[in-house]
Amino acid sequence: MKFKIFIPLVLALLTGTSCVREHNVKIFGTNDIHGAYFPESYTDSTVYPSLSQVSFIVDEYAKRSSEDNIVLIDCGDNLQGNNASYYYNFVDTSGNAHLLGRIFNFMKYDAVVVGNHDLEAGHSVYDGINSDYKGAMLAANAIDLESGDCYFDEYVILDKGGLKIAVIGFTNPNVKSWISPDKYKGMDFLSISSVAQSLVNRVQKSEKPDFVILALHSGLGSQEHDSFENCAYFIASTVKGIDLVMAAHDHKSVVTKIYNGEDSVTVVEAGSRLENLSYIDVTLTKKWGKVVGKEVTGMLLKPADYQRSTRYDAEFAEDFRRVKEFSNMYIGRLLSEMDMNFDKEKESQYMKFIHQLQLSQEGVEISINAPLASKGVIPAGALIYNDLFTLYRFENLLYVVQMKGEEVKSYLEAAYEKRLSDDGPLYNMDSAAGLIYTVSKSAPYGSRVKILSMADGSRFDKDRIYNVAMTSYRASGAGGLLLQAGISQDSMNERVVAILPEIRELLYKKIISQGEIDPRLLDKDKNIGYWKFVK
Repeated sequence: MKFKIFIPLVLALLTGTSCVREHNVKIFGTNDIHGAYFPESYTDSTVYPSLSQVSFIVDEYAKRSSEDNIVLIDCGDNLQGNNASYYYNFVDTSGNAHLLGRIFNFMKYDAVVVGNHDLEAGHSVYDGINSDYKGAMLAANAIDLESGDCYFDEYVILDKGGLKIAVIGFTNPNVKSWISPDKYKGMDFLSISSVAQSLVNRVQKSEKPDFVILALHSGLGSQEHDSFENCAYFIASTVKGIDLVMAAHDHKSVVTKIYNGEDSVTVVEAGSRLENLSYIDVTLTKKWGKVVGKEVTGMLLKPADYQRSTRYDAEFAEDFRRVKEFSNMYIGRLLSEMDMNFDKEKESQYMKFIHQLQLSQEGVEISINAPLASKGVIPAGALIYNDLFTLYRFENLLYVVQMKGEEVKSYLEAAYEKRLSDDGPLYNMDSAAGLIYTVSKSAPYGSRVKILSMADGSRFDKDRIYNVAMTSYRASGAGGLLLQAGISQDSMNERVVAILPEIRELLYKKIISQGEIDPRLLDKDKNIGYWKFVK
């Protein structure tokens, strides 16, 4: 009996074949797709990188190795930024399965992280996708206020290529600074760094994975400093027990390795709108079931360099047809071209048009807005629905909030400080309408803005409360301008007078009702008022 038992053991020790195994998996990652579901323009012959090309790439790699060796992960922000996402979020709300959920299932995504723009679509959209999607929808730091549990999934365990792979996902905790509270009703968000290590420890102990991935809807940030919004590098350099960090949100493209004190952690991010596709080739050597060797190679592939998937295109051909028909729907006529170009010194016709729209809403006395378009013109002629995506890029609701005159003045001081110093993106360089005011370039901050009167010439009172129209993005505290005006986010609930539909929807109704829009008349609209720089 002893002789029979020891023969296999001796042979194994001599050959080593029974105890050492090499395993390979190929991990693909998308992030910040922003609606790039289709490779063709809805209005012309332009071709874009899309999920069709990604589908082709993944299928080809699966043919070369095995579908069992393929891992496909997305890091969020897919429900905003394109006609297709808008159409299936807000137009085709028949109750059928959302296009994106069907795409995720068709492409066999293993896990999808919730992005801030995904939450922006509202409960009916992302809850529906979560219900239909067969994989794991991840956001370990999104807490259900009623139960105290995670609202989505914390992590998923994948059995791929003979390996046990843990994918832990986190959404961006700063989401409350960008979107209306009704969009995330019933949820709160913890900082990623406050829960990442403890969750990794729990997963390591209970699941004993061979490879651990942290999939974040968070920007890169820095290794040295934690950031509420952009912490991927910090997480990679401080959290123990992880192998790969997949980042998103800030639209950067990177493949690098960071040492966290115990091991080398690979960090990848693939830009936005599928300009890149993350690809990580992982080979693990296991001896007696324990990982003893690890080789992780990351790179970025260019979907635009690959052909489209005929299988994908055929599956979603009817969806493309519907979105194209919607995008080309006639809504009105532009009698002269509309100037969209941003000029630091004055308002463009485009900005006056948005201000005019906001001021036309019931009860609004002052309009605040920023340039979301900064260059080009919309030519005279027929307007189709697609032009509304040029006129207004984001799905912002219009809020009407109460502000004292002195707060309006302080707000404009902060906004023009950004404009004069070129501090940050254009969408934080707000201006106001419904007022007549000047901005001194030479005066110090806090003393630059002088509000001369309301647009109709009546007195502007710094102690009076005004109804001010602004985007939901701004009303949520984004950009910090309200805070610089002395208005805390905690006080906003008491200030909100009305929450109106999306600004793009208001634009649609305005154009449909008027039939014809003449941008040349905007300069003659005395309700808009004006501002100018002075010495």
